[in-house]
Amino acid sequence: MGAIVIAAVLLSTGGLFIKAVDLDAYGISMWRSLLAAVTIWAILRPSIWKRPSATVLAIAVSYAGMLLFLVIATRLTTAANAIFLQFTAPLYVAVLAGLFLRERPTRLDLTTLAITFAGMSLFFVGKLETDALAGNLFGLAAGVCFGCMLVLFRAQGVSAEDRVAAVIIGNVGLAAMLLPVNIVRDEGDVFTPGLADTAGLAFMGFVQIGLGYIAMAYGIARVAALEASLINMVEPVLNPVWVFIFLGENPGGWAVLGGGIIVAAVTSRILLGERGRRPGAAVAVR
Repeated sequence: MGAIVIAAVLLSTGGLFIKAVDLDAYGISMWRSLLAAVTIWAILRPSIWKRPSATVLAIAVSYAGMLLFLVIATRLTTAANAIFLQFTAPLYVAVLAGLFLRERPTRLDLTTLAITFAGMSLFFVGKLETDALAGNLFGLAAGVCFGCMLVLFRAQGVSAEDRVAAVIIGNVGLAAMLLPVNIVRDEGDVFTPGLADTAGLAFMGFVQIGLGYIAMAYGIARVAALEASLINMVEPVLNPVWVFIFLGENPGGWAVLGGGIIVAAVTSRILLGERGRRPGAAVAVR
């Protein structure tokens, strides 16, 4: 669980830097994914030269889609809106994990899920503007991709090395796809970012995504998919907090109240889950 909490904190900084870096979504996504791929490979050194399975490629595609769609959403709407809509993922996880992994959600999971989404709905009291419709749709698309990724991470036969390879393939594939897109668009700033933008891109690639997904890949193997997604709900709470502190984007009082509800619900879920786990019991690592 600790690894997923660490991952959530690191990943939560994404909204701040996506807003702060003076590049568009395609430029940010290209550099961030390229640097993240280098970081993950340098630290974990997985064997990525063998032919990937269909499941590994599916993880890579869902992961890359999540990264790109969330950046686009964050640029088009508020950081709070974008991250909330991405975190509709537990709804898809609850369905898909039951269908494909036979991980039926417990009553505690469903209760926590209901309280969590009630809290997150407060982020958007009077905030779902029609002019941000495109950003909201991209946020929902990021949520679908995130949910698929979490379930596929725990699919039968997927090893820890497969998960790491999938993340690297997803990052490299996204960067490679966006390179010609950025060249054709002739956006000169994409290839000559200033010092501040370079620092922001480096943080997002090396720390936020690189180290964040190393921690996520480690933690997801040790807890159920829905449980992991519930714990990771601390990310959407912290994401708009960083943006507010450093950039002044105010999510409003309703969002603050919703964040408090989410923290309380997730913390209670973690404590009750640990209390109910048998001493010495461990989750099998595939």
